[in-house]
Amino acid sequence: MNPTLYDVLGVTPDAGRDQIKRAWHDAADRFEPGSGGSSAQFRLFNEAAGVLLDPERRAAYDEQLTVQGRATPVSEPDVAPAAESAPAPTGAVATLTRPTKTTEHLAPPPVEGPTRRKRTVPVAVLAVLGLLAAVGVGLAVYLGVDYQRATAYEDALDQAPSAAERAAVAVLSYDHQSLTADRNAAAKFLTEDYRADYVDTFNSLVTDNAAKTKAKVTAEVLASAAMPQGGDEGDGEVPVLLFVDQTTVSTASSGEPTTALNRVRFDMVKVDGSWLVGGITSY
Repeated sequence: MNPTLYDVLGVTPDAGRDQIKRAWHDAADRFEPGSGGSSAQFRLFNEAAGVLLDPERRAAYDEQLTVQGRATPVSEPDVAPAAESAPAPTGAVATLTRPTKTTEHLAPPPVEGPTRRKRTVPVAVLAVLGLLAAVGVGLAVYLGVDYQRATAYEDALDQAPSAAERAAVAVLSYDHQSLTADRNAAAKFLTEDYRADYVDTFNSLVTDNAAKTKAKVTAEVLASAAMPQGGDEGDGEVPVLLFVDQTTVSTASSGEPTTALNRVRFDMVKVDGSWLVGGITSY
């Protein structure tokens, strides 16, 4: 039997939201980028948590499990092979019986006249048919909207992490020889509201220290994934967890490169069709 999404996260089917979130965080803490099939496994953790934290998707999944649990293989009914026509005996003459044509009992054509009643549809039936038609149209519209939301959700899960990876390289990299240019290049990946905070932080914490130690920091994204929240990511906000290696060369380490593995959360916001960073926090 294939494992369920509950098995993937190691929780029971009656687990609450807090338990599921803790299970996902534990999975993220154990994740080591680049270790064999860990990336695929981590993605599976994300997909499982994404379904189980969303009430509607979880209900649909539970219903699917119930149906699968009750399903039994249905065997094909035994159908007797069609009897083959016995061949006519040798020398015998096969005969075909044809109906005798006659015109004596043919029914006369219908006669148009006052005695012929026209079939009418009761008003109540028309009303019911109209209601059913309206429900059908409404259902079609609902399904169309639901499909669009599902498509937007899948697009968000695919696009937001990719945008976060591109932004992380720019935001988490800088060179003491080009600090102003690096800061401005990173600002292009940020929302207007977050841009001012980032610039202030960069100027107060990074600029002076990088200049003193002649630091050059290069960021490399090893993995990323949309963090499951249980909401509709298609609405325009997706938190993304990034595993980033930052390699620093500076006088503080006698010019020897040092690498640190950082886990960072980028809050991605969709603005005019583009995913921008609306906030950064250490994970």
